[in-house]
Parts: sequence; C-alpha cells; structure tokens
Amino acid sequence: VPRQVIGPAVAAAAAAAKVAAAGKLAAAGGAAASVAAGIKTLSKERPAAHKSGRRPKMVVLGTGWGSVTFLQGLSEDIMKYYDITVVSPRNFFLYTPLLPASTMGSIEERSIVTPIRRVTKDKADFLEAKCEHIDVKNKVVKCTRAGTPDNSADVDYDHFPEESVPRKMSFDIEYDVLIYGIGAQTNDFNTPGVQEHAFFFKELTDARKVRDKVTDLFERASLPNATEQQKERWLSFVVIGGGPTGVEVAADLADFLSGDAKELYPKLMKYVNVKLINTGDYLLSTYDRGISEKCIEVFADKGVEVLPNYRVTEITKKEVKMRRKSGEEMTLPYGCIVWAAGIKQNELTAQVKSALLELNDGVSDGNMAILKTPANGIITDDWLQVRGSGGSVFALGDAASVRHERTLPYAEQLFKAADLDNSGDLTLTELRDLFQGASDEFPQLEEYGQYLSAVVDDDSNPRVNAIAKVFGEALERERQAWKRAKALVSQRASDRTKKKGAPDVEKDFAEADEDSNRVFDMEEFKGLLERIDANLQPFPPTAQVAAQQGKYLSSLFNQAILDGDIDSFTEVATNNGPFTYFHKGSLAYLGGGSAAFDLPVIGPITGPAAGVAWKLYETSAQLSWKNRALVGLDWLRGEIFGRDTSRIA
Repeated sequence: VPRQVIGPAVAAAAAAAKVAAAGKLAAAGGAAASVAAGIKTLSKERPAAHKSGRRPKMVVLGTGWGSVTFLQGLSEDIMKYYDITVVSPRNFFLYTPLLPASTMGSIEERSIVTPIRRVTKDKADFLEAKCEHIDVKNKVVKCTRAGTPDNSADVDYDHFPEESVPRKMSFDIEYDVLIYGIGAQTNDFNTPGVQEHAFFFKELTDARKVRDKVTDLFERASLPNATEQQKERWLSFVVIGGGPTGVEVAADLADFLSGDAKELYPKLMKYVNVKLINTGDYLLSTYDRGISEKCIEVFADKGVEVLPNYRVTEITKKEVKMRRKSGEEMTLPYGCIVWAAGIKQNELTAQVKSALLELNDGVSDGNMAILKTPANGIITDDWLQVRGSGGSVFALGDAASVRHERTLPYAEQLFKAADLDNSGDLTLTELRDLFQGASDEFPQLEEYGQYLSAVVDDDSNPRVNAIAKVFGEALERERQAWKRAKALVSQRASDRTKKKGAPDVEKDFAEADEDSNRVFDMEEFKGLLERIDANLQPFPPTAQVAAQQGKYLSSLFNQAILDGDIDSFTEVATNNGPFTYFHKGSLAYLGGGSAAFDLPVIGPITGPAAGVAWKLYETSAQLSWKNRALVGLDWLRGEIFGRDTSRIA
C-alpha cells in the first residue's frame, strides 16, 4: 500500500495520541500517565513496614459490598502498615441480592447480615456513626450520632438525626487516605407522594416494613366490618420498577400470595391482585430479551399483571397515577406500593463533588472538566482514585463512577494534530485518520472511525484504495474479535462505550456539521466530540462490580506504598494495571421456583433448574459459613413449613 494512503493516518495517530497523553498527564498531576502498555506487577515480597516509614491513617466510609470486600482483602497484618477506622451508621454487612427474598420471609433478615466487627476484627476500629461532611483540603471527616435518648427504655429513637438535637454527639477524624464507599440512595425522580406513601427497597428495614404492611393488610381485610371496596383496595399490591429488584420483589410477593396466603386467607384471595409497573417496553431490560419474555410468562401464571411503558406521575394516599408516552392516563387503587425505580447519589457525595471542584479550581482544568461531568457517583480514574483528590481519596461501588477520559477537554490538541495542512478545518478524511489513530487512547472514537472508513474514499488510485480497504477490513475484524474475546475475561472503564450503529453515528456527524459542507471547523469539531463523549458508560451499579472493586483496591494497599500522597499513587499506578471488571453473568429470581441466568458465551438459562442453581449460588456466595448455613436452612424451612406470617412489632 503506498505511502500516500497510510501516511496521513500514521502521522495523525502518532501526534494525536502523544498530545492527548501529555494533556492527560498534566490534568491528573502525573498519575494518569501510566495508562500506557507494558504494565508490570510489583514484587510479592512483603515489606517490613510501610514505605513512608509511618502508619498512614485510613478512614473507610460504609459497610456495603465495596467497603467490606476491601476490608476482607486486606492482609492479616495490615495493622502493621495502616491505622484503619471504619465509619458507618450500619453496624453490619447486608447481602443485598437476597433482600427481595426477605420481602415475605422466604429468607429471614438475620440470615443475610454479618456483624461488621467480625470483619474488622484485628484489622480496624469500627465507629457506628454517620459522616455528615468531608473536608478534602484538610483531610478531615465530620461524624455525628445521637446521644442518650430522653427515655432510657427508648430503643426506637433516631440514631442519626439530620437536624441539631439535644445531646447530639459530633467528632472529627483526620485521615491520610479515605476509602469512600457509602453507596447511593433511592431515586424518587421528584415524583409527588413517593416519600409519603411508597415503600423503598434498599435496606433491611425496608423489607421488614413491606412484610409488616402486607400482613397488616390481610389481617385488616379479615375483619367482619371491612367492605368489599376496602378489601379490593387493601389487597391491591403495586411494585414500581422493572429492574432486578422490582422483578424479584414482585416474584417473592407472588409466591407468598399463591402459596401461604392462599392457604391462610382463602376467603380473601378473590380480592388479591399484583401489578408491576415498568417505564420501558421490557422487564429486566439489561438481560437477554428471552429472559424478559420468560419473566412475563411466569408472572402471568402467578397472576401478576405487567404494565409496560407507564411513568408514575403521582402517588396519593389511596391511588397511584400514571401516564404513557402516548398521553394515555391510568389510576390504580392500592393497599401497598413498593418503589424500586432506580438510584441517585447521596447528599454527602454531592458535597464531596463540590469540595473537589473548589480544591481544583485554578489548579487543573482537566480535573475541573471531568469533575463537572454529570454522574451518579464521584468520578474516579481507572485505579479508583477520585479525580482531583491528589491520591488521597478512593471511591468504589455505587458511590463511584469509573470514567475513561473524555475527548472534549483535549479538543484543541486533537484538532491541531489532525489538521496537517493547517487549513483551520478538518475534512472527513482527516477525521477518519484522527479517530482511527487515537482510538486506543480514546476508545469512544473507534466506532466513528470505523464509520468514516466505510464511507470516505481517498483521492488516490481507486484500485489501490480497494486493496487497502480489503486488508484494512480484515485486520479490523480480527481486532474486534480479539477485543470481544478479551471482554469476556475483563472490562476496563474504556471498554464501556455504548455502540450506536451506523445510522445514529451518521446522524451525529450531520447534526455537528451545522453548515452541511462535510468540513468541520473548531466549534463543529467540539460539538461532534461532545456527542461522542456522551456514549461513555460507567460500570453498572451492582454488587458484583463493587465486590471486584473492593478486592482490587485491597491488592493495591497490601503493597504498603499508598499513603495519600500523589507520588505514592503514581508509583502504584505505574506498576499495577487498572481495575478490570469480569462479568460473571446476571441472575434474577422470577417466582414459582424459576430463575433466570444471563451468562457470557452461554446465553440465557431459565426455568426450575435455573431456580435451583440460583438458590445454590446465592447460598454459597454468603460472606461466612454461618450465613451459608442460615440461608440454606431458610430455604428448607420454607419448603417444609411455609413462611412465617407473624407480625412482630
């Protein structure tokens, strides 16, 4: 292939990658420069003491999946290297995948919790308190907790009041390194009435409230003076959210209604109905389409009515109001409504983001740009270091958003690298060469480069172009096959790019090219990059991701090098590969003894056999042997004796 065909591509690629890497190095304070190839692993030999010569103070916030797997992964002699304090308002770890199974007592609450002091024993101190504020500049966390209640026998007082109350306890903890794993909170999308009338489903107390409410409704409907209308409303159950949580809550509730309730409340069963409201077309939309269809089939057998394409507009004391995209409205009476429609960042996360922006203002334009990117969690680099924290804060789980570098902050450097003739405009050919050359550094450019390769012809010999195109397409197919195989084993944040397809890519080019002349000036180029960056996606907010992040982060700290300083982080990042996520598959309980597995390579598996496999997996995946034994006994108890419908205040 002659030089005139590939020369500009090679030149533009080299310049773009070099300029982009240099820009990233400056923005991250030097830490992100280690994204290059040739990553090595530090020696496995354990040092006698921390490299800094002291025991850096580490504060771990939260007791969820990320924080607990991080603590578990730390070496047994970690106290020799770090002074660790764990702070959380929850003094236990909750195995959240089985929380929906505790809706009606299939699994008892204490079977899926582990006291956090069992995890921190001989590794860290634990403080049951709530972190209200983080000073990222001075490295101080402010924590609070309620003091002695007015009545000594009162155990139901608010342990962590938001407002200032008498005897409220407050204290500060200094840190060198902060592990931020406080998770997220339920998103009500500012829908009127949700906070007042719906049950959320994220904590153990939420499952207990739903269980008590369902039992209370059945007992109330059993009274002789309950009217027909009251019985119909009280025994109408509504679940909002078609994701795994909403589906599994509806499934466990349907199992209870078709089993234990039918046996214990036979006179009331004609009044019972369950509805599942979903904003999208399909349940479990991130799973294989066949699983969604199987889910609807199982629900139909159980009497659960699925209402797709409805958005809840308001919840009143007795009704839920909904509207479809077409404008069609519907109102449903309810006795109990469960809201499982998504998550959003905590207030503390918003405060930390604001503090990081203030810290980086006038210091790093690159960090400022990426910190302003909309995200549910704090934005981290590939090593889970919070951007703009200078190596002192690491975030994981639902509290973190691992994001690859955006192209827009480097628009001017990229434009200059591609504009080889200094014309001040970029042709489609120049864009193609730039995108192909810079796609290793910015993977979100890859699909756009492929599109341009297919539609742009060079002005040189057509026969040579045809030959080059054939070889280029063959090499690209081989490259894509290799990437797909690699993704089965591990995914970096850079691999999380939404694929749009040729029509949508073409639309992005057309919308960015405002004067429709197939040539892009700087402003049009920036508009195009903004559309391309919108395709970057974070890791899914699942327990599987958080657990792998915790394990990865512990492996970095076990080297006894990180001390909250940027230099220590640079050393570790240079010698260790970034976090990669291995997707083991997705699973969900569908009800009636059936479950669904969506496995890599194998594909979807549903039915009763999958239900047995689901129970075995969730039992074996418990944090301790005690929990495995308790969960296994709960499954057995439910099969033999049924669920316990006692309502214990």
